[in-house]
Amino acid sequence: MFPLDGNGGYRVDRYYLDFDWQAPRTPFEATTTIRATSTQALSRFNLDFAGNTLHTVTVNGSKAGASREGDELTVTPKSPLHAGRSFTVKVTYTADPAQTRHRDDAIEDYGWIPTPDGTVVYPQPNGARLIFPANDHPSLRAPITFRITTPKDRTAVANGKLVSRTSAPGDRVRWTYDSEQPLSTQLVQLAVGDFRLVDSEGPGGLPLRDVVPSALVEPTAEYRGLTPGHLKWLEEKLGPYPFNRYGILVGDTDLGVALETQTLSLVPKADLLGTKVDAERNMVHELAHQWFGDSVALESWSDLWVSEGHARFYERLYSEAHGGDSFEAAMRAAYAAHDQWRKDFGAPAEPTEPNLFKRMRYDGSALVLYALRERVGEETFQRIERAWVSGFKGSTAGTQDFIDLASKVAGEDLEGFLRPWLYGSKTPPMPGHPDWVVNPVT
Repeated sequence: MFPLDGNGGYRVDRYYLDFDWQAPRTPFEATTTIRATSTQALSRFNLDFAGNTLHTVTVNGSKAGASREGDELTVTPKSPLHAGRSFTVKVTYTADPAQTRHRDDAIEDYGWIPTPDGTVVYPQPNGARLIFPANDHPSLRAPITFRITTPKDRTAVANGKLVSRTSAPGDRVRWTYDSEQPLSTQLVQLAVGDFRLVDSEGPGGLPLRDVVPSALVEPTAEYRGLTPGHLKWLEEKLGPYPFNRYGILVGDTDLGVALETQTLSLVPKADLLGTKVDAERNMVHELAHQWFGDSVALESWSDLWVSEGHARFYERLYSEAHGGDSFEAAMRAAYAAHDQWRKDFGAPAEPTEPNLFKRMRYDGSALVLYALRERVGEETFQRIERAWVSGFKGSTAGTQDFIDLASKVAGEDLEGFLRPWLYGSKTPPMPGHPDWVVNPVT
Protein backbone atom coordinates (compact mmCIF):
# COMPACT_ATOMS: atom_id res chain seq x y z
CA MET A 1 0.00 0.00 0.00
CA PHE A 2 2.84 2.40 0.83
CA PRO A 3 5.72 0.81 -1.11
CA LEU A 4 8.33 3.44 -0.21
CA ASP A 5 7.61 3.46 3.52
CA GLY A 6 10.43 2.16 5.67
CA ASN A 7 13.98 1.56 4.55
CA GLY A 8 16.38 -1.38 4.56
CA GLY A 9 20.05 -1.77 5.32
CA TYR A 10 20.01 -0.56 8.90
CA ARG A 11 18.18 -0.78 12.22
CA VAL A 12 17.30 2.31 14.25
CA ASP A 13 18.43 1.84 17.86
CA ARG A 14 17.12 5.18 19.20
CA TYR A 15 15.77 8.51 18.01
CA TYR A 16 16.63 11.79 19.75
CA LEU A 17 14.26 14.64 18.90
CA ASP A 18 15.33 18.18 19.82
CA PHE A 19 12.60 20.74 19.11
CA ASP A 20 12.86 24.47 19.88
CA TRP A 21 9.10 25.09 19.77
CA GLN A 22 8.06 28.75 19.55
CA ALA A 23 4.34 29.42 19.08
CA PRO A 24 1.25 27.97 17.33
CA ARG A 25 1.67 27.64 13.55
CA THR A 26 5.17 29.12 13.80
CA PRO A 27 8.16 27.31 12.22
CA PHE A 28 10.95 26.40 14.64
CA GLU A 29 14.42 24.89 14.56
CA ALA A 30 14.66 21.14 15.04
CA THR A 31 17.30 18.43 15.14
CA THR A 32 16.76 14.69 14.84
CA THR A 33 19.63 12.44 15.84
CA ILE A 34 19.38 8.77 14.95
CA ARG A 35 21.57 6.11 16.48
CA ALA A 36 21.49 3.08 14.20
CA THR A 37 23.25 -0.15 13.27
CA SER A 38 23.94 -1.14 9.67
CA THR A 39 22.67 -4.58 8.70
CA GLN A 40 24.65 -4.57 5.45
CA ALA A 41 27.42 -2.52 3.88
CA LEU A 42 26.00 0.90 2.97
CA SER A 43 27.31 3.47 0.54
CA ARG A 44 24.03 5.34 1.03
CA PHE A 45 20.70 4.89 2.82
CA ASN A 46 17.26 6.47 2.98
CA LEU A 47 15.08 8.13 5.59
CA ASP A 48 11.39 8.96 5.27
CA PHE A 49 11.14 12.74 5.58
CA ALA A 50 8.47 15.02 4.15
CA GLY A 51 8.03 18.76 4.02
CA ASN A 52 9.96 20.95 6.47
CA THR A 53 13.10 22.82 5.38
CA LEU A 54 16.22 20.66 5.37
CA HIS A 55 19.47 22.28 6.54
CA THR A 56 22.30 19.81 7.17
CA VAL A 57 22.91 16.07 7.42
CA THR A 58 25.93 14.50 9.10
CA VAL A 59 26.93 10.88 9.59
CA ASN A 60 29.33 10.16 12.46
CA GLY A 61 30.05 13.88 12.70
CA SER A 62 31.05 14.37 9.05
CA LYS A 63 28.96 16.22 6.52
CA ALA A 64 27.02 13.79 4.32
CA GLY A 65 25.45 14.14 0.92
CA ALA A 66 21.69 14.61 1.04
CA SER A 67 19.07 14.66 -1.69
CA ARG A 68 15.28 14.62 -1.50
CA GLU A 69 12.68 13.19 -3.84
CA GLY A 70 9.12 13.07 -2.62
CA ASP A 71 9.18 11.71 0.91
CA GLU A 72 12.59 10.07 0.48
CA LEU A 73 15.73 11.61 1.94
CA THR A 74 18.81 9.84 0.52
CA VAL A 75 21.91 10.17 2.68
CA THR A 76 25.39 9.47 1.30
CA PRO A 77 28.02 9.23 4.07
CA LYS A 78 31.51 10.60 3.49
CA SER A 79 32.80 7.05 3.91
CA PRO A 80 30.81 3.83 3.32
CA LEU A 81 29.41 2.10 6.40
CA HIS A 82 30.50 -1.48 7.07
CA ALA A 83 27.95 -4.14 7.97
CA GLY A 84 27.26 -4.53 11.67
CA ARG A 85 28.64 -1.12 12.65
CA SER A 86 26.82 1.46 14.75
CA PHE A 87 26.54 4.94 13.30
CA THR A 88 24.89 8.26 14.10
CA VAL A 89 22.91 10.44 11.71
CA LYS A 90 22.11 14.04 12.60
CA VAL A 91 19.57 16.03 10.59
CA THR A 92 18.89 19.72 11.21
CA TYR A 93 15.84 21.38 9.73
CA THR A 94 13.12 23.97 10.25
CA ALA A 95 9.94 22.22 11.31
CA ASP A 96 6.54 23.49 10.20
CA PRO A 97 3.98 22.78 12.98
CA ALA A 98 1.06 23.55 10.66
CA GLN A 99 1.94 20.93 8.05
CA THR A 100 -0.85 18.40 7.46
CA ARG A 101 -2.05 15.89 4.92
CA HIS A 102 -5.54 14.55 4.32
CA ARG A 103 -7.15 11.15 3.85
CA ASP A 104 -10.74 10.43 2.82
CA ASP A 105 -11.28 7.81 5.51
CA ALA A 106 -11.51 7.74 9.31
CA ILE A 107 -8.11 9.40 9.70
CA GLU A 108 -9.08 12.71 8.06
CA ASP A 109 -6.19 15.19 8.60
CA TYR A 110 -2.84 13.99 9.94
CA GLY A 111 0.64 15.30 10.68
CA TRP A 112 1.05 18.46 12.77
CA ILE A 113 -2.38 19.55 14.02
CA PRO A 114 -2.45 23.10 15.43
CA THR A 115 -4.47 23.88 18.55
CA PRO A 116 -5.42 27.36 19.84
CA ASP A 117 -2.35 27.52 22.07
CA GLY A 118 -0.02 24.85 20.68
CA THR A 119 0.03 21.65 18.71
CA VAL A 120 -0.67 17.92 18.85
CA VAL A 121 0.43 15.31 16.32
CA TYR A 122 -1.54 12.70 14.39
CA PRO A 123 1.18 10.51 12.84
CA GLN A 124 -1.09 7.67 11.66
CA PRO A 125 -0.71 6.12 9.17
CA ASN A 126 2.57 7.55 7.84
CA GLY A 127 2.65 11.14 9.01
CA ALA A 128 5.60 10.80 11.39
CA ARG A 129 7.81 11.88 8.46
CA LEU A 130 6.08 15.27 8.68
CA ILE A 131 7.43 15.54 12.23
CA PHE A 132 10.93 14.06 11.98
CA PRO A 133 13.11 11.99 9.59
CA ALA A 134 12.43 8.36 10.39
CA ASN A 135 12.17 4.77 9.30
CA ASP A 136 8.43 5.25 8.98
CA HIS A 137 6.80 1.82 8.88
CA PRO A 138 4.48 0.25 11.50
CA SER A 139 6.72 -2.80 11.99
CA LEU A 140 9.87 -0.76 12.73
CA ARG A 141 10.15 0.14 16.40
CA ALA A 142 12.72 2.09 18.38
CA PRO A 143 12.79 4.02 21.66
CA ILE A 144 12.68 7.81 21.48
CA THR A 145 14.14 10.58 23.62
CA PHE A 146 12.22 13.85 23.29
CA ARG A 147 13.84 17.16 24.24
CA ILE A 148 11.40 20.01 23.68
CA THR A 149 12.03 23.64 24.57
CA THR A 150 9.00 25.88 25.05
CA PRO A 151 8.04 29.29 26.41
CA LYS A 152 7.63 29.11 30.19
CA ASP A 153 3.83 29.41 29.91
CA ARG A 154 3.57 26.26 27.79
CA THR A 155 3.89 22.58 28.69
CA ALA A 156 5.38 19.94 26.39
CA VAL A 157 4.36 16.30 26.61
CA ALA A 158 5.35 13.12 24.78
CA ASN A 159 5.12 9.34 25.01
CA GLY A 160 6.49 7.72 28.12
CA LYS A 161 8.10 9.23 31.19
CA LEU A 162 8.94 12.84 32.03
CA VAL A 163 12.65 12.64 32.82
CA SER A 164 13.33 16.30 33.58
CA ARG A 165 12.01 19.84 33.39
CA THR A 166 14.78 22.44 33.44
CA SER A 167 15.23 26.14 32.74
CA ALA A 168 16.58 27.14 29.34
CA PRO A 169 18.00 30.45 28.04
CA GLY A 170 15.55 33.13 27.02
CA ASP A 171 13.11 32.49 29.87
CA ARG A 172 12.19 29.12 28.41
CA VAL A 173 11.74 25.56 29.69
CA ARG A 174 13.26 22.33 28.41
CA TRP A 175 11.16 19.18 28.77
CA THR A 176 12.80 15.76 28.39
CA TYR A 177 10.78 12.57 27.93
CA ASP A 178 11.83 8.96 27.44
CA SER A 179 9.44 6.61 25.64
CA GLU A 180 10.80 3.82 27.90
CA GLN A 181 9.75 1.09 25.46
CA PRO A 182 10.32 0.99 21.68
CA LEU A 183 7.42 2.25 19.61
CA SER A 184 6.37 2.45 15.99
CA THR A 185 6.60 5.87 14.39
CA GLN A 186 2.83 5.89 13.76
CA LEU A 187 2.34 5.86 17.56
CA VAL A 188 4.46 8.90 18.41
CA GLN A 189 2.84 11.72 20.36
CA LEU A 190 4.33 15.13 20.97
CA ALA A 191 2.16 18.03 22.08
CA VAL A 192 2.63 21.56 23.36
CA GLY A 193 0.02 23.78 24.93
CA ASP A 194 -1.42 25.41 28.01
CA PHE A 195 -1.75 22.01 29.67
CA ARG A 196 -2.32 20.74 33.16
CA LEU A 197 -0.75 17.39 34.03
CA VAL A 198 -3.23 15.45 36.17
CA ASP A 199 -1.68 12.47 37.96
CA SER A 200 -3.55 9.54 39.49
CA GLU A 201 -3.25 5.77 39.86
CA GLY A 202 -4.71 2.79 38.07
CA PRO A 203 -4.95 -0.86 39.12
CA GLY A 204 -1.89 -2.08 41.00
CA GLY A 205 -0.59 1.47 41.38
CA LEU A 206 -0.09 1.99 37.62
CA PRO A 207 0.89 5.65 37.12
CA LEU A 208 -1.78 7.56 35.21
CA ARG A 209 -1.08 10.97 33.69
CA ASP A 210 -3.74 12.92 31.86
CA VAL A 211 -2.69 15.93 29.80
CA VAL A 212 -5.52 18.44 29.69
CA PRO A 213 -5.91 22.00 28.37
CA SER A 214 -6.33 24.15 31.48
CA ALA A 215 -9.85 25.25 30.58
CA LEU A 216 -10.96 21.62 30.12
CA VAL A 217 -9.65 20.08 33.35
CA GLU A 218 -12.92 20.28 35.25
CA PRO A 219 -15.33 19.72 32.31
CA THR A 220 -13.56 16.45 31.37
CA ALA A 221 -12.76 15.22 34.89
CA GLU A 222 -15.76 12.88 35.29
CA TYR A 223 -15.10 10.80 32.18
CA ARG A 224 -11.32 10.85 32.56
CA GLY A 225 -11.84 9.41 36.02
CA LEU A 226 -13.26 6.26 34.42
CA THR A 227 -9.87 5.09 33.13
CA PRO A 228 -8.98 2.92 36.17
CA GLY A 229 -12.21 0.98 35.67
CA HIS A 230 -11.49 0.56 31.97
CA LEU A 231 -8.03 -0.78 32.78
CA LYS A 232 -9.41 -3.22 35.34
CA TRP A 233 -12.04 -4.49 32.87
CA LEU A 234 -9.53 -5.00 30.05
CA GLU A 235 -6.95 -6.61 32.32
CA GLU A 236 -9.58 -9.16 33.38
CA LYS A 237 -10.03 -10.04 29.69
CA LEU A 238 -6.44 -9.75 28.41
CA GLY A 239 -3.99 -9.87 31.30
CA PRO A 240 -1.68 -7.13 32.59
CA TYR A 241 -1.50 -3.75 30.90
CA PRO A 242 1.67 -3.92 28.77
CA PHE A 243 3.38 -0.57 29.53
CA ASN A 244 4.73 1.36 32.53
CA ARG A 245 2.13 4.15 32.51
CA TYR A 246 -0.96 5.41 30.72
CA GLY A 247 -2.98 8.56 30.26
CA ILE A 248 -5.26 10.62 28.05
CA LEU A 249 -4.22 13.69 26.09
CA VAL A 250 -7.33 15.82 25.59
CA GLY A 251 -7.11 17.21 22.08
CA ASP A 252 -8.30 20.82 21.78
CA THR A 253 -9.08 20.43 18.08
CA ASP A 254 -12.14 20.15 15.88
CA LEU A 255 -11.00 16.78 14.54
CA GLY A 256 -13.26 13.93 15.59
CA VAL A 257 -10.46 11.36 15.51
CA ALA A 258 -9.02 9.66 18.58
CA LEU A 259 -5.63 7.99 18.33
CA GLU A 260 -3.82 5.23 20.25
CA THR A 261 -0.48 7.04 20.60
CA GLN A 262 1.56 4.77 22.87
CA THR A 263 0.96 5.27 26.62
CA LEU A 264 -0.81 8.60 25.92
CA SER A 265 -4.00 8.20 23.91
CA LEU A 266 -5.18 11.31 22.09
CA VAL A 267 -8.93 11.80 22.69
CA PRO A 268 -10.69 14.82 21.15
CA LYS A 269 -12.39 17.14 23.61
CA ALA A 270 -15.79 16.52 22.00
CA ASP A 271 -15.58 12.84 23.02
CA LEU A 272 -15.17 13.87 26.66
CA LEU A 273 -17.86 16.55 26.64
CA GLY A 274 -20.67 14.42 25.21
CA THR A 275 -22.53 11.38 26.51
CA LYS A 276 -20.94 8.87 28.86
CA VAL A 277 -21.66 5.95 26.51
CA ASP A 278 -19.91 7.65 23.57
CA ALA A 279 -17.00 8.80 25.73
CA GLU A 280 -16.41 5.32 27.13
CA ARG A 281 -16.59 3.68 23.72
CA ASN A 282 -13.74 5.84 22.45
CA MET A 283 -11.73 5.63 25.65
CA VAL A 284 -11.94 1.83 25.79
CA HIS A 285 -11.18 1.60 22.06
CA GLU A 286 -7.91 3.54 22.38
CA LEU A 287 -6.96 1.77 25.60
CA ALA A 288 -7.50 -1.64 23.98
CA HIS A 289 -5.08 -0.56 21.27
CA GLN A 290 -2.30 -0.40 23.87
CA TRP A 291 -2.42 -4.22 23.76
CA PHE A 292 -3.43 -4.55 20.08
CA GLY A 293 -1.34 -2.39 17.74
CA ASP A 294 0.95 -0.78 20.31
CA SER A 295 2.44 -3.59 22.40
CA VAL A 296 1.86 -6.06 19.56
CA ALA A 297 2.77 -3.94 16.54
CA LEU A 298 1.57 -4.43 12.98
CA GLU A 299 3.77 -6.43 10.64
CA SER A 300 2.22 -4.59 7.68
CA TRP A 301 -0.73 -2.31 7.00
CA SER A 302 -2.67 -5.32 5.70
CA ASP A 303 -2.69 -6.51 9.32
CA LEU A 304 -4.58 -3.42 10.49
CA TRP A 305 -7.69 -5.57 10.89
CA VAL A 306 -6.06 -7.24 13.91
CA SER A 307 -5.52 -3.91 15.64
CA GLU A 308 -8.73 -2.08 14.74
CA GLY A 309 -10.87 -5.19 14.88
CA HIS A 310 -9.83 -5.94 18.44
CA ALA A 311 -10.21 -2.35 19.57
CA ARG A 312 -13.73 -2.23 18.14
CA PHE A 313 -14.55 -5.71 19.56
CA TYR A 314 -13.68 -4.75 23.14
CA GLU A 315 -15.15 -1.27 22.77
CA ARG A 316 -18.53 -2.74 21.80
CA LEU A 317 -18.32 -5.54 24.36
CA TYR A 318 -17.66 -3.03 27.14
CA SER A 319 -20.31 -0.61 25.91
CA GLU A 320 -23.03 -3.27 25.87
CA ALA A 321 -22.36 -3.98 29.55
CA HIS A 322 -22.35 -0.26 30.44
CA GLY A 323 -25.46 1.19 28.89
CA GLY A 324 -24.59 0.99 25.20
CA ASP A 325 -26.10 -0.83 22.26
CA SER A 326 -26.35 -4.61 21.89
CA PHE A 327 -23.07 -6.15 20.72
CA GLU A 328 -24.86 -8.96 18.93
CA ALA A 329 -27.15 -6.52 17.12
CA ALA A 330 -24.13 -4.51 15.97
CA MET A 331 -22.45 -7.67 14.69
CA ARG A 332 -25.62 -8.79 12.92
CA ALA A 333 -25.81 -5.42 11.16
CA ALA A 334 -22.13 -5.71 10.20
CA TYR A 335 -22.77 -9.22 8.89
CA ALA A 336 -25.58 -7.95 6.67
CA ALA A 337 -23.29 -5.29 5.18
CA HIS A 338 -20.16 -7.44 4.94
CA ASP A 339 -20.33 -8.40 1.26
CA GLN A 340 -20.88 -4.76 0.32
CA TRP A 341 -17.94 -3.72 2.47
CA ARG A 342 -15.80 -6.43 0.84
CA LYS A 343 -16.63 -4.97 -2.55
CA ASP A 344 -16.19 -1.32 -1.54
CA PHE A 345 -13.28 -1.51 0.91
CA GLY A 346 -11.57 -4.89 0.40
CA ALA A 347 -11.73 -7.98 2.60
CA PRO A 348 -10.63 -7.46 6.23
CA ALA A 349 -7.00 -8.48 5.58
CA GLU A 350 -6.89 -7.14 2.02
CA PRO A 351 -7.39 -3.38 2.27
CA THR A 352 -6.59 -0.98 -0.52
CA GLU A 353 -4.69 2.18 0.33
CA PRO A 354 -7.61 4.63 -0.08
CA ASN A 355 -9.85 2.36 2.00
CA LEU A 356 -7.40 1.44 4.73
CA PHE A 357 -9.35 3.07 7.57
CA LYS A 358 -12.90 2.42 6.31
CA ARG A 359 -15.68 0.46 8.05
CA MET A 360 -14.31 -2.97 7.15
CA ARG A 361 -11.27 -2.46 9.36
CA TYR A 362 -13.52 -1.62 12.34
CA ASP A 363 -16.89 -3.35 12.71
CA GLY A 364 -16.09 -5.52 9.68
CA SER A 365 -12.96 -6.85 11.40
CA ALA A 366 -14.59 -7.12 14.83
CA LEU A 367 -17.06 -9.41 13.07
CA VAL A 368 -14.22 -11.82 12.21
CA LEU A 369 -13.33 -12.03 15.89
CA TYR A 370 -16.99 -12.48 16.78
CA ALA A 371 -17.19 -15.35 14.28
CA LEU A 372 -14.07 -16.93 15.77
CA ARG A 373 -15.54 -16.70 19.26
CA GLU A 374 -18.76 -18.31 18.03
CA ARG A 375 -16.71 -21.07 16.35
CA VAL A 376 -14.38 -22.01 19.23
CA GLY A 377 -16.39 -20.90 22.27
CA GLU A 378 -15.83 -18.15 24.84
CA GLU A 379 -13.24 -19.98 26.95
CA THR A 380 -10.99 -20.94 24.03
CA PHE A 381 -11.36 -17.49 22.48
CA GLN A 382 -10.14 -15.84 25.68
CA ARG A 383 -7.16 -18.19 25.78
CA ILE A 384 -6.32 -17.18 22.18
CA GLU A 385 -6.53 -13.50 23.10
CA ARG A 386 -4.32 -13.82 26.15
CA ALA A 387 -1.80 -15.95 24.26
CA TRP A 388 -1.62 -13.31 21.51
CA VAL A 389 -0.93 -10.31 23.76
CA SER A 390 1.48 -12.20 26.01
CA GLY A 391 3.29 -14.20 23.33
CA PHE A 392 3.91 -11.22 21.02
CA LYS A 393 4.28 -8.53 23.69
CA GLY A 394 6.81 -5.92 22.60
CA SER A 395 7.19 -7.36 19.12
CA THR A 396 5.49 -7.38 15.73
CA ALA A 397 3.03 -9.92 14.37
CA GLY A 398 0.79 -10.37 11.35
CA THR A 399 -2.30 -12.13 10.10
CA GLN A 400 -0.67 -15.52 9.55
CA ASP A 401 0.73 -15.36 13.08
CA PHE A 402 -2.81 -14.86 14.37
CA ILE A 403 -4.16 -17.79 12.36
CA ASP A 404 -1.33 -20.04 13.51
CA LEU A 405 -1.65 -19.07 17.17
CA ALA A 406 -5.44 -19.44 17.16
CA SER A 407 -5.05 -22.91 15.67
CA LYS A 408 -2.45 -23.91 18.23
CA VAL A 409 -4.47 -22.70 21.21
CA ALA A 410 -7.72 -24.18 19.92
CA GLY A 411 -6.06 -27.51 19.16
CA GLU A 412 -7.43 -27.56 15.61
CA ASP A 413 -6.47 -26.14 12.24
CA LEU A 414 -8.45 -22.90 11.88
CA GLU A 415 -6.83 -21.84 8.61
CA GLY A 416 -9.76 -23.13 6.56
CA PHE A 417 -12.16 -21.23 8.80
CA LEU A 418 -10.34 -17.89 9.13
CA ARG A 419 -8.97 -17.42 5.61
CA PRO A 420 -12.37 -17.09 3.92
CA TRP A 421 -13.38 -14.57 6.56
CA LEU A 422 -10.19 -12.56 6.11
CA TYR A 423 -9.56 -12.83 2.38
CA GLY A 424 -12.65 -14.15 0.60
CA SER A 425 -14.90 -12.16 -1.72
CA LYS A 426 -18.00 -13.60 -0.02
CA THR A 427 -18.88 -13.58 3.66
CA PRO A 428 -19.00 -17.11 5.16
CA PRO A 429 -21.95 -18.36 7.24
CA MET A 430 -21.92 -17.15 10.83
CA PRO A 431 -21.43 -20.06 13.27
CA GLY A 432 -24.41 -20.48 15.57
CA HIS A 433 -26.55 -18.01 13.64
CA PRO A 434 -28.03 -19.76 10.58
CA ASP A 435 -30.71 -17.06 10.35
CA TRP A 436 -28.20 -14.24 9.75
CA VAL A 437 -28.33 -13.03 6.13
CA VAL A 438 -25.90 -11.00 4.05
CA ASN A 439 -27.52 -8.22 2.02
CA PRO A 440 -27.11 -8.34 -1.77
CA VAL A 441 -24.25 -6.26 -3.17
CA THR A 442 -25.25 -3.18 -5.15
